[in-house]
Amino acid sequence: MDRIAVFMIRDGGFTGMEGETAERVSRHLLLHGEEGMLDLYRVREDLPVGELGRRAGGHGVFVLMYGDLFATREGVLNLARVVLDRSDLSVIVPVSNESRVTLQRHAPPFYYQTLSVFRRVVMGIHERFGDEVSESAEIDDFCFAFRREVLEGLPRDTTLGRLPEVIRNRGMRFGIARGVYVHRYGDCHESGREDLLSYVPRDARNVLDVGCARGLFGEMLKRRQECAVTGVELDGSLAAAARARLDRVVEGDIEGVIERGMLDDYDCIVCGDVLEHLYDPWKVVRGLRRHLRSGGVFIACTPNIANWAVVREVLQGRWDYVPFSILSGTHIRFFTELTFRELFEDAGYSIKELFLQTFALPPEGEEFVRLLRENLPEIREEELLASEIVVVAE
Repeated sequence: MDRIAVFMIRDGGFTGMEGETAERVSRHLLLHGEEGMLDLYRVREDLPVGELGRRAGGHGVFVLMYGDLFATREGVLNLARVVLDRSDLSVIVPVSNESRVTLQRHAPPFYYQTLSVFRRVVMGIHERFGDEVSESAEIDDFCFAFRREVLEGLPRDTTLGRLPEVIRNRGMRFGIARGVYVHRYGDCHESGREDLLSYVPRDARNVLDVGCARGLFGEMLKRRQECAVTGVELDGSLAAAARARLDRVVEGDIEGVIERGMLDDYDCIVCGDVLEHLYDPWKVVRGLRRHLRSGGVFIACTPNIANWAVVREVLQGRWDYVPFSILSGTHIRFFTELTFRELFEDAGYSIKELFLQTFALPPEGEEFVRLLRENLPEIREEELLASEIVVVAE
């Protein structure tokens, strides 16, 4: 097979620690395994197309990856093989969990939060579909591959940022590789968190949403019931967007916001996937109790560090940070069901409800849990299956 040049174009993607984590994970997934065949380049979207051939002079296949997405080395090799086998098609794209093109969208059979489980998803989809290709008049171009001859027919001064548009408008024939899967991130700051919404009391009139992002959760709550929603958000650009949706937005870190007395009293306080990001979540939970009215509820959720996939990888010597997962690059505190419960009880709260959110397991997950159950009967099996812990306290 010809050598493969993989170009990662991440302009406008994750920034800060999550951006560094995404870069590290991508390199690990793509360069993991035997050396040779695949070369990785980090480029900007203003790079002219003519530079691709110059930078990767000896390569016969080019793969372009836009934004924050993950592909495995094996997946890229499979995609390149399809490109070379289907000379009747100019551009080949993979399937993904996120795509505006229906035929290109593929929901994995089970949830993944660690790199080893993600690899198993990729392998399983290829085992099912192999090198099957569906020709399509439309493609979602967050990731696509083509042969050198196609590159040489493109305008050399076209920037990589405009290349997807140029390819769509040149009348090329497209193919979707049904057996090649990549993970693509949607808008991680635009989540309505309907699961948490259901726990907010219908009679709550004054609600605090800590870590409100762009304010979608509060906007949905205000549509459902008559209430005023205050958001707290550290990121300035997210806070600006939230102001168009919420009644009030306090910009800053929650620790400082509490210390500076910037909060009122509330019927309901919500911390959706926030506490694990804080240096001192114990202090914050205690501090917020002073702002919870009598009879009010505190709703919080956090990733479950006792999830089977994390436990299994630790036993194999791995602790890989992955953006927006149980082991997110910005998580600095970790909780189990018992320690999350204690976080609230030690601060003087009474736990009304505690839920563990579980998802279907892959075969190796079922086998791992079975072996633990047989050899360690005292294990908390339900917690092993859970990815998230939800607490409703008062």
